[in-house]
Amino acid sequence: MNLVERLKQENVNMGGIGVNFQRTCRVPQGKVNGLPAGLGSFPVYKVSDFSTGAPGNWHKEGFFMPMYRQEAMWISFRRNYSDPKALVIGAGNINAISGKPFDPSKNKLCGNRGNTKEGVEVKLEGEQNYIVTPPQPWLDGWKAKDGKVYQFVAAELGSGETVEGQITGEETVGGIQFIVYGAKDGKKLISQTTPNTHQIGGSWTSGYGGTLESATTFGGPLYNLKSSGIRCCSAGSFSAAPREMGLGKGGEISQKIYPDPYGIEVWNSSPESVSMLYLVSSEDFRQITGQSAPSTPVTFEEYQRQGLPWFELGDKVYQDTPGSGIVDNLKPVGNGENQKYDPFAILTPKK
Repeated sequence: MNLVERLKQENVNMGGIGVNFQRTCRVPQGKVNGLPAGLGSFPVYKVSDFSTGAPGNWHKEGFFMPMYRQEAMWISFRRNYSDPKALVIGAGNINAISGKPFDPSKNKLCGNRGNTKEGVEVKLEGEQNYIVTPPQPWLDGWKAKDGKVYQFVAAELGSGETVEGQITGEETVGGIQFIVYGAKDGKKLISQTTPNTHQIGGSWTSGYGGTLESATTFGGPLYNLKSSGIRCCSAGSFSAAPREMGLGKGGEISQKIYPDPYGIEVWNSSPESVSMLYLVSSEDFRQITGQSAPSTPVTFEEYQRQGLPWFELGDKVYQDTPGSGIVDNLKPVGNGENQKYDPFAILTPKK
């Protein structure tokens, strides 16, 4: 195993919450889909381990991982059931549950454009803009008004296709943000049960094999790093900086955001942890690490051809927290057009 392989993580600690990022197929638009299977973990790395190859604007304490343009993913939470946490998730500083920017002055859709605030403070809100884990087991995308989410799909910064770009008119942050809140002193929280998952179609008996990790082939040829590359992995010379990615909107998936079972008043007003995961184009991943990115993702057509499984949660007794509906009106990633999108257009009533 070479050095880059040893530095790879699949389960990352974000403020005490075990977080895993799963590759998956991109679901079709225009229908509500079941939960697609995880096709193996994205490789995650510490920025500090690649300080020379990483872009200079990345925080050294952050993490990064590669994604292909239009590739889909979902986030899994592995919590110690004795210690629930509240978690705000953003992508490009846009709240994944409420669809609102962390900095209200950058909300182009609501006409609140103004001077950017320094040190924006993200707060838990009574109209729930966060998840609680447990019981929330994962998150596949941006919360819709009710009963579903829009799948997280990668888009290059500057493309105009990220949710960040469509809401703020800028694509400067990208990545995924994790803001973790713990319970106040003296608050003893009894952990909630995570619902069971059951299969509603397909199987693992196809040619892909019988496990999640065997569902896709990982990694191209490994770059033979020299021992001097431990913390400077800029393999070779490249004329352009690595392209950074953000998250845009994909197809619909049936998924609830469970209401806070404890109430907002039990959580501290200040976060315990703020973590950043940067997304880099898989085509430029080698510039940072000296290693090829994972193979291209499985398409929906191939997923169906192989008969791979679909799932749903046994959570009919659980309520759902509705999103604001902001993301519902945005343009999805890669809809066949290479044109910039004007978010003001969605505010104009159709005649």
